Amino acid sequence: MSDLPPTLPPGAETLSIVLPHKPSASLSCTFIKGTTNILIVFLNGLGLPQSHWWPCITQLLSLDPIHPSILTYDRYGQGLTADPDPQDGGQSPLPPGHRHDLISVTKDLRILIDTISKTQQILLSETPLIFVANSIGCPLARCYSQTYPATVAGLVLLDSYMTDTNFIDLYPDPDAPNFDQHSLLDGITVEDIRSAREGMGKLFHPSVTNKEGFWRGNITFLLPHSFEPKLLGWKEENIGGKGPYVTVVGHDWDVFAEESLRMKGMTKAVAMAYTNPAWGLYNEGLLKITNEERGRRLIASRAGHFIQQGRPDLVAEEVQKVVVSVAEEASP
Repeated sequence: MSDLPPTLPPGAETLSIVLPHKPSASLSCTFIKGTTNILIVFLNGLGLPQSHWWPCITQLLSLDPIHPSILTYDRYGQGLTADPDPQDGGQSPLPPGHRHDLISVTKDLRILIDTISKTQQILLSETPLIFVANSIGCPLARCYSQTYPATVAGLVLLDSYMTDTNFIDLYPDPDAPNFDQHSLLDGITVEDIRSAREGMGKLFHPSVTNKEGFWRGNITFLLPHSFEPKLLGWKEENIGGKGPYVTVVGHDWDVFAEESLRMKGMTKAVAMAYTNPAWGLYNEGLLKITNEERGRRLIASRAGHFIQQGRPDLVAEEVQKVVVSVAEEASP
């Protein structure tokens, strides 16, 4: 894979957007005006900025000259957005820099979409949204769809952040009274489990700070399960109560297990025995947030957690499928 920074997709315009409720800061955005009445918004995880969507978008544009409008952006304190969230700072009981959460980020996204739609002359009431999200961007897509029902027609969820765990409890607790070390699979020791719990806790526990200042401490309260709440599709009243089109893409287990070796204390055996199965169950649950016939699940072969980086071709193909389904349903 090339180490060169991704290049802008053809026709992309870089924008600096000031949200009216946070006038002291601006967001770095990239926008492509579409030729059809759909808006795709790409939602970053904590790990990769908006630029890592650009290869997917370039391939998506090559699949069909008729394409939706496309928006990517970096949240406050992320990627090309140098400004921190104006909401952060000051007196707070939360860790330093952590005053904005999923609710705040969802509100920001709503206002960003509204601002872009006005400047680009997009009529939101007549424009179905499609979210393409990775990692923590997936809970953001779900929270938006739940908070603003009947606005989102499709979701492509790439290796969603698991909202039902603190990432330590993915592994058995060797100090629990009912722990049975004989239940461990061959090749996994008690020390392996202790090291995995410690390593995951230091990196991924919701209380761990991040450069962006995105506090995740209440995310399990907001979205305790992958399988609910069930979402309403775009213009629900016109399409018989159907949910959005939902495509759930999981990582390649072998590739992810290899990636896990970079984390101190993790072994490939532990990742294969505990982390991967838990993630698989979470992804299976995500299919239940829409109608059965509108859900699709697959594994991105040869891709780890950052599927848009490892398989931009697959992401483009899956997004295009959702676009076609939404376009057919949205047409008069």
